[in-house]
Amino acid sequence: MAVEVVVPMLGITVERGKIVEWLKKEGDPVEKGEIIFIVEVEKATTEVESPASGILAKILLPAGVEVPILSVAAVITEPGESLPAKYETASFGVSASQDMVDAVDKTITKETSLSQVSLSGPVQAMPAARKLARELGIDLASLKGTGPDGVIQVKDVEGAAKPAIKSSPGEVAAKASTLARRLAEKEDVDLAQVKGTGVRGRIMRSDVAAHMKRASTATPAFGTRISMGTVRRVIARRMSESAFTAPHIYFFTEIWLEPLLEFREKVAPDFEKYFGLRPSVNDFLIKAVALNILDFPVLNGQIEGEEIYIKPEINVGLAVAVEEGLVVPAIARADLAGLVEISRQRADLVERARRGRLTLEEMDRGTFTVSSLAQFDITHFTAILNPPQAGIISVGKTDEKVVLIDGQVRQKRIAVMGLSVDHRIVDGAMAADFLQNLKWKLERPAFTFLAL
Repeated sequence: MAVEVVVPMLGITVERGKIVEWLKKEGDPVEKGEIIFIVEVEKATTEVESPASGILAKILLPAGVEVPILSVAAVITEPGESLPAKYETASFGVSASQDMVDAVDKTITKETSLSQVSLSGPVQAMPAARKLARELGIDLASLKGTGPDGVIQVKDVEGAAKPAIKSSPGEVAAKASTLARRLAEKEDVDLAQVKGTGVRGRIMRSDVAAHMKRASTATPAFGTRISMGTVRRVIARRMSESAFTAPHIYFFTEIWLEPLLEFREKVAPDFEKYFGLRPSVNDFLIKAVALNILDFPVLNGQIEGEEIYIKPEINVGLAVAVEEGLVVPAIARADLAGLVEISRQRADLVERARRGRLTLEEMDRGTFTVSSLAQFDITHFTAILNPPQAGIISVGKTDEKVVLIDGQVRQKRIAVMGLSVDHRIVDGAMAADFLQNLKWKLERPAFTFLAL
């Protein structure tokens, strides 16, 4: 029985998505749960799993087409089963609009057709060889493996790539991976200006991202225009929504960080020895914020119509700077997670954020945000709320200050911490109390984290 593969729902506010890469081609065998394509929505790219095992009989949506969610992207059949007649004409079924068909027809005329080669059986190849072949656009079925039992190795793929690359030395686009071309097209990057670091100078997605980062830090010429990429447009829309919808109110206090920094230095060696992790100051801050929200549930709320909805889970987001802008993945159930789990989640989320591999759910689930500029020479700043959240903590750099305590001059490491809240949800007295209690927790880490 034929099974339809659809562009999944990736959030209640997401209406459209774009397939950026197919990891399988028509005729390939697929297993249920296997990743078959990557879809992009706003700030996130998500890997989509196959809903069934069988043969990828028909791809209906080529890469690069933006379509409504739940559009049929492909059809999976059982081995030996004929493709139902309604899919033979490459239409999208009854759920698709004529606009969608027209969009895909236009795209097909511009892009290289998808391979129609059907394999008689699965090709035996090393995972690294499969990945390289996909990036170079090489059909594994055409290669002869030199490994044990004819398994295709990386060197076999590299050997097949040599003549292809030499045959078209002037074609820059042919020397770029699919993801690199997609990113360059989306962000209006000239591939001729990008230096490739892949096999034989092949341009990878990371090369395009690095080129964009260098360009963004370069001083722009007066009178020129700078294109806003997809992520920057989303950031602009969300920040405008926050600034003009939620009335902000701001509070600041100084945190004595000496106890927390000394506590971290004491536990870090055992953390690394037993868990292979090194806890950051942000890990302790995320946990302290989550524990503080337990005492102030309104800070976990958001406006829904004429009501304030207190979210049932405390998911603390951490602002992460990436090449395209700023993303805020959230630590799930931070109030229940121990420091080890928070460290693991934070490390994984930050690493995938920088590779553009966060899911929309990981960014949308946040109920409160922490934003730190401690690595810069910034003492304090006012943070804009991440809608629809009610609060965000800002942290500046740690300074050494000379203070007078009980008539004695002492040196302390101090950071300024700010709290921005939605004044529709949180009153000034409650916000001040929240920040004061968070300060108390951070200055007494042994007590705050005693049971973790």
